[in-house]
Amino acid sequence: MTLSEVYFYMIIIIYQFLSLVILVFTEDLKDEKRYKKYFKISFLIGLLGIIMEVLNWNYFCRFNCVLMTFTPFLTLNIAKGTMILFEKIFKKVPYQTHRGKLSDGIWIENKGDIKYRNYYNKYTFSIMILPIFIITGLFILIKENVC
Repeated sequence: MTLSEVYFYMIIIIYQFLSLVILVFTEDLKDEKRYKKYFKISFLIGLLGIIMEVLNWNYFCRFNCVLMTFTPFLTLNIAKGTMILFEKIFKKVPYQTHRGKLSDGIWIENKGDIKYRNYYNKYTFSIMILPIFIITGLFILIKENVC
């Protein structure tokens, strides 16, 4: 394995870690200012994947590098979409839970009421699972149609 490959895989692992951080701290997405900031940062990170693809610095199948680098961006938007969907359907602001307790974001404090625990648990499950399923589905589509 060359040094170039090591750097490539390190970058990809860092991007996946950022997606995980976004999933865990989705409470911060409720503040529109923070969401826009995360949106811009994650989009710029994704553009680096396009640059890597153009420069042919890719050790994956075509377009997998772009999808891998856009996973923080996709995760952010899927989580925000899930949040909006839960607000529209149930007419109640959802809050994330962790081990039966309300979970805070990095910047935002959770102000939910623990008596709606079942609703919050459904929301937490959805916000953790939907991005994983959608992004995995995109990887499968790319693998089947491009590789």
